[in-house]
Amino acid sequence: MARGTSNLNAFSARNIAPMPPPEASSVKAIALDELENNLTRMAALYWRMLRGDRNLPPRSWLAPRDMRAFLRNIVLLKVVEDGRDYEYRLVGDLFAWAYGANFRGLSLSAIEHAAPLHGARMRQMYERVRASAAPLAIQGWVGREFPASRFVYYETVLLPLGEDGETVDHILVTSFYVPKG
Repeated sequence: MARGTSNLNAFSARNIAPMPPPEASSVKAIALDELENNLTRMAALYWRMLRGDRNLPPRSWLAPRDMRAFLRNIVLLKVVEDGRDYEYRLVGDLFAWAYGANFRGLSLSAIEHAAPLHGARMRQMYERVRASAAPLAIQGWVGREFPASRFVYYETVLLPLGEDGETVDHILVTSFYVPKG
């Protein structure tokens, strides 16, 4: 991976050295098996374990005690009205740090109103996961065109959940961030 990210595997935003941002942002979708960070990999493995033979594991099977290692890095979204909106149900403190706000209890439409570009990017990812009922893993660099960003690199996995095993009613997001230096 570009910019030497293979050494990021064992770190969280608390203990990794900040890095300067690249000139321009970039993002790429990757397979779940290509996740490099231990936290995002653990979340994907946990999701696969819960899923078993089902297409989707139900949200009711999530157990915070089993998610301790990556709980600070999660967001749990509820799908509202078949994807017309999304509600931020749980927000880990590292996600709140990364975006400078705790979105708990907020709707995606409220975020889109306050920050249209960011909200549109989030909606695109959430919709992709909801419509496909398949996980999405991404890695990206945040460039100098976003001077207010607190982080320069991220790896995120979005994992669909569904009580009936088929219809996405929640999305579990786990992210790893490298702070901007």
